[in-house]
Amino acid sequence: MQCPNCQNEVREGAVFCGSCGAAIPAAAPEPPAVPVPAAPVAPVASPAPQAAQTQPLPSAEQAEYERQMAEYQRKQAEYEQQRVAYEQYRQQTAGQTAPQPMAPAPQPSYAQPGVAQPAPRKKTGLIIGIVAGVVLVLGGLAIAGILIARNALEDAVQDIGADIEVPVTGDEGAADGQVAPDDTPAAPTGFASAAEAVTATLQEEGVGDWVSQLYKEDSGSAVYWAGPPNSEWVSELTVFKQGDGTWIVERIEDLQFGGDVPMTAGEEAATVVSEFLVAIQQDRADDAHALTIEPFSLDAASASYSNGQFTAFEIVSIEEQSDGTAWVQTSETWYGTTDSIWYYVVPTEAGYRISSAEVR
Repeated sequence: MQCPNCQNEVREGAVFCGSCGAAIPAAAPEPPAVPVPAAPVAPVASPAPQAAQTQPLPSAEQAEYERQMAEYQRKQAEYEQQRVAYEQYRQQTAGQTAPQPMAPAPQPSYAQPGVAQPAPRKKTGLIIGIVAGVVLVLGGLAIAGILIARNALEDAVQDIGADIEVPVTGDEGAADGQVAPDDTPAAPTGFASAAEAVTATLQEEGVGDWVSQLYKEDSGSAVYWAGPPNSEWVSELTVFKQGDGTWIVERIEDLQFGGDVPMTAGEEAATVVSEFLVAIQQDRADDAHALTIEPFSLDAASASYSNGQFTAFEIVSIEEQSDGTAWVQTSETWYGTTDSIWYYVVPTEAGYRISSAEVR
């Protein structure tokens, strides 16, 4: 049989649907065909098993009647168990939903009494509670992020301010009873910018070929890192702005740690070509192909296998172009023959990649 509410299959004799919980109206079984006795029979006062009859039924009919009454009593007991379970369920959900009272239905002979369908539970309150909780969590995370960022900024300002030494001016000396300098402006003793001061200092130290990079700065000081090309940063130069607006290097310190010095466009292009050729030598065709773009990536040579026949290569020259690209010349030995191959390397969002290759 099917549930009249959700149309799912339910077992015969079930009082509630196992899918939606709706009450299943009990169908009254057809009364057995009993031949009408010749003598009149007194009407039955009640469907209870103890109902009196004016005339006893034949033995076969009496047995059928007792069997049907036993089946009715069994189903009545099953109904009572399910009704008690439903009442417990309704009491448990009384705080979430407003269940509808059960409306008793007429109970025909040998039929189970009907039960009113409980009202479906509404999830509006639950959804509103979940949304409110998510909003509160996001708000708390935003406030925590702002507080953390503010504390980090204050710590950074304190760290920078701790290294700044404020020079003593002439007015402060006069306040201590010292003779204030005259108003004649002195000739500038520093450089127009912090970068110029760093460059001049490196030349004075005999390392004019070193490269430098700004590490941190504020309105009155700056810190630069310096080191040999294609190496690591080895020195830290602290630059201060003087009262006349010029910059001087106050101190030079050795770095206890250092990062890699940035490479030029040609050096990065040559590095990519070297990685590509090593991958070909080691038969890592997929790794080699990942370092190429069209149109070269469509060529089978961009993902080939050497099978031990690619024995040596060398970067011969690098020609940097004004647009940031570069030509890298290589000398490669394949099958015992050495050829000169030029790779055209271009910058992409993923780094430098090989765009084409030519044999010259």
